[in-house]
Parts: sequence; C-alpha cells; structure tokens
Amino acid sequence: MGFVTREAVVPAMTTLQPRSNDYAPSVSHRLLLDVSSMMYRAFFALRDPGVFTPDGRPIAAVHGYLDMVTKLMVDRKPDEIVHVYDHDWRPVARTDIYPAYKGNRLPDPEGLPEQFVLLRQVLDPTGMLQAQTEGWEAEDAIGAFCVDAREDDRIEIVSGDRDLIQLVRDPVVKLLFTVRGVSDLLELDEAGVLKKYEVPASRYGEFAILRGDPSDGLPGVRGVGAKTARDLVLGSPSIDALLEAAAAGDLRIKAGVRSRLLEAGPYLDAMRRLVPVNAEAPLSLWAGDRDEEALKEVATELGLKGPVQRLLAAQATTGTG
Repeated sequence: MGFVTREAVVPAMTTLQPRSNDYAPSVSHRLLLDVSSMMYRAFFALRDPGVFTPDGRPIAAVHGYLDMVTKLMVDRKPDEIVHVYDHDWRPVARTDIYPAYKGNRLPDPEGLPEQFVLLRQVLDPTGMLQAQTEGWEAEDAIGAFCVDAREDDRIEIVSGDRDLIQLVRDPVVKLLFTVRGVSDLLELDEAGVLKKYEVPASRYGEFAILRGDPSDGLPGVRGVGAKTARDLVLGSPSIDALLEAAAAGDLRIKAGVRSRLLEAGPYLDAMRRLVPVNAEAPLSLWAGDRDEEALKEVATELGLKGPVQRLLAAQATTGTG
C-alpha cells in the first residue's frame, strides 16, 4: 500500500468529526493496535525469566505481542488489524509547546528498543497493515483512522493510553483499554466513558487538561483533582467559557478555584494545543506481501515458531487481514 500524507497541524480542542476516507478500503470492523503500549506490557509480563532467540537476543516482547494479537483476532474477529507505531514518542511539536512533556519518563528498559525492529521483521510477511505518523505518536495515527472512518465502520482501539478516550464516538469508535494485557479489557464506548469518568468522551481532553496527567509530566491546574475537573467541565461548555466565568467572578466556581484557573491561563492555553490528538498529522501506511514461507523462516530464526503458528492458525480461521 502506498503512503498518504497530510499537512501536520495541531488542532484546537474540538469534537473530532469524520472526514472522507480517501486512503482505506471499505472495512466494517478494524482493530487498531497501539504497538508501544502492547509491547511494553508484553515485555514486563515475560521479563522474568525472559524469552530469547536461538542466538541469545531478548525476544519476550515480540513473543507476547504476537500472542496478544492472536487472542484479539480470535476474540474480536476483526476484518482488519492495523499495527500502529510511535514515530516519535515525544514529538518536537509538543515539547515546543511544553518542554516538560514526557520529560519525567525513564529510558526504555534494556532489551526492549531493539525488539521493535524485530517485530517489524515478523509483521512484514504477514501482510497485515502497519502505520505511523511522521514525527508524531501512535495516538495521532490512530486519530487519523478514527476521523476518516465511515459511519458504518466499526473501529476498536487497543491501548493502555487514556489520551485515546477523546476519540471514542458511538457507534464508530470504541477503546479497549488494557487492564491486564488483552485478557482483561475495559470496553469504553460513550456510555462507558461517562460511567467511569462522569464526563462525555468528547470532552475528556478538557477534563484531562484540568486534572493533569502525571504519566506525561502534565501537572494540571494547581489544586484541581478529578472531582473538581469533572464539575468544571460539566458546568461550562468550554475552557474558554470557564476562564471567562472565572474572570467575571462567577459564584458557581469557588473563589480559590477561580484564582487558580486564572493563574493557570498560559498553561491552559498550551495544553489546548498539546493534549488533543493530532489527527491531521502526516500518515504513512504500509503492508508487506503475505509470504507464509518467509514468515516461518523468520519465526525459526527468532525462536518464535509457537507464536507464529498460533497467529497463522487464527488468520486462517477468522480470515482477518
């Protein structure tokens, strides 16, 4: 499959709406896999005692990832699976807005980074679609698929990244949040998001901006936790309106909260450009030619005969591409 490129622009905080699907065939049920999220889970799940190639290289993350793909294929029975990568897990466009973005993350554990290369070596001969956005994160590529989806498409995102909640849109997009690998998935449609977070999925981004996200190095508004953030989102149609109400001394907002909102004005402005998924980022798609013999050779070389056999059997049974 060829490449499709779009101009990279960080959108404003708005509800994501579908555009014309100009790059993808008609697919009724697509599973979008956040590769980094799933590989990390697989790596730590199998880290002790570990899994190694015949020549001694660590391969546990790839082994676990392939078995997760197989389980998802059998359980969810999608028409197509897309493996979506981070091209840059800490995009310059986001650190230019807020330099501390993900600045608290520890380096990747030893033995993991090189396994992403090995994973691609395995996935290419499966013929399955792979994707990334140049200079951006997996969430941005996933966003491009979601906004381009037709109303009769059904997309399920598999990830442990809560940023993707903002993409949930009934009946088209659902997030399968990984609680324990893919054996325990929290299914989040619009009703599920509302039940768990008490804010609409379309406004989850604003909720996250106010509350903050320590895992991404984003502190939120000082003194505003989940409950206050929820109340602020539900009590105002937008962050702009919230700031206007705070500046006007709206008594429905506590005086201390009004003060902290106004104090956080520059931070909130930055977050409204940083937190939204950039569904307009340049999207690259590729798929190798399906070649079972080549895949089996790679499996032998990397010590992955079991996972690859299980994957091929699942593909044959489900017809998933």
